[in-house]
Amino acid sequence: MFLNNTHRKRFAIFYLICFAVYYGWYCYHGLLLHQLAPVFFHNKLDITSNIIQLSDLFNIVIRTPWLQILFDALFLLLPLLLCVCCIAGYRMQYLLAILTAVFNLIYAVLLSSMSALSMEGFVSWMMLPIIFAFRNETSFYYTLQSMRYFFLLIFFSSAVWKIRTGAIFNTEQMSAILVNQHAACLVDQPDSWFSNFIKYLISHKQISYVIYLLATLSEFVFVIGFFTKRFDRLLIIIFLVFVALDYFLMGINYFSWIAFLGCLWFSRLERPAEKTAKG
Repeated sequence: MFLNNTHRKRFAIFYLICFAVYYGWYCYHGLLLHQLAPVFFHNKLDITSNIIQLSDLFNIVIRTPWLQILFDALFLLLPLLLCVCCIAGYRMQYLLAILTAVFNLIYAVLLSSMSALSMEGFVSWMMLPIIFAFRNETSFYYTLQSMRYFFLLIFFSSAVWKIRTGAIFNTEQMSAILVNQHAACLVDQPDSWFSNFIKYLISHKQISYVIYLLATLSEFVFVIGFFTKRFDRLLIIIFLVFVALDYFLMGINYFSWIAFLGCLWFSRLERPAEKTAKG
């Protein structure tokens, strides 16, 4: 089967569903700009953040409550409009895709600098709109494949980094990570079932190390995606299990990365140009 405009529309719907669920999560936990009502921001060694700071946008947003509401509204409205334009076939979808990607980048820098949220959680919202910025089906195909390789590289490089630093060879690594990650919970709720579970893993270093080793191997296995697309459906399952366990054990929410799974799902579809060549 060839990749076509129908798949483009399906991907747009999938992206919007993932985004809407995550936006709801932000809203439920009071993590939107107007809910945080920030009074300060923290600087980071990040070029993009420093460039945006030169415009004094950080201080303007802090001093202007209505602008916080506007930014939160645009953060939801732009992906919604992008999806509608893709489904309806409006030409403005191409410009809107670029606008959505740029705005999401700025919003991510603002929100991550004014809260405990990490920029990594916004990567899919910044990168995936670019897929819809190209008009013909062949360009859509190559952009989707590029995003697929980008996603694979992120996960594979994470495993490589653990090997490079030697963390994978440290049998106490996972126990130490659990102590740092859940220190507040262990002190505040020492008798809860979750604290007891975490303390069990911390004290049984061999078990926690096996979990760490399996997590690293699950990241490393994504290297197979660079050589074949045959196992992309299996990689989807591995990723979903990894993200779910990462959230349960570490409290790290990377569910926003699920939006990248659309690239794996449609990866085995053939390049549209081949339809004409074979015809």
